[in-house]
Amino acid sequence: MITILLSIGSNTFAKTNIDKAKRMLTRQFPNIVFSDPPILTEPEDDKYSYLFRNILAKVETGMLPDQIIEKIKQTERAVGRTPKDKYLGKVVIDIDLIKYGDDILRPLDYEREYVQQLIGTFDTLSPSDSDSASDSASDSEPGTDD
Repeated sequence: MITILLSIGSNTFAKTNIDKAKRMLTRQFPNIVFSDPPILTEPEDDKYSYLFRNILAKVETGMLPDQIIEKIKQTERAVGRTPKDKYLGKVVIDIDLIKYGDDILRPLDYEREYVQQLIGTFDTLSPSDSDSASDSASDSEPGTDD
């Protein structure tokens, strides 16, 4: 079994869409653990207007990277991601495989400050803690409202 790390983010109805993605990913990976609380970040690109809500997920799997990526792409589509969204400045949901075992597949993402902060939250979580629907981050920005 290999431990993988997924980054999950949204700037459009973010809490709702991340919660949907978490439920779907939990069906595909029953032992998945999610970071908590989420971190809100400013967009790094001018085409995005709203704050991003970000979490990480960690799970052990026997799947190969291509299989995992196919599963997360299916999840993105099921949550509502469409190809035109990025052009509209919307990120309904974005799920990336950033680490597979010891291999960092997306080094720029992995090195982001919020990713490093969220990695630290796994030390204090048990699987039952991460299933909590409570969310302590603010939903005051338009992109994160439900």
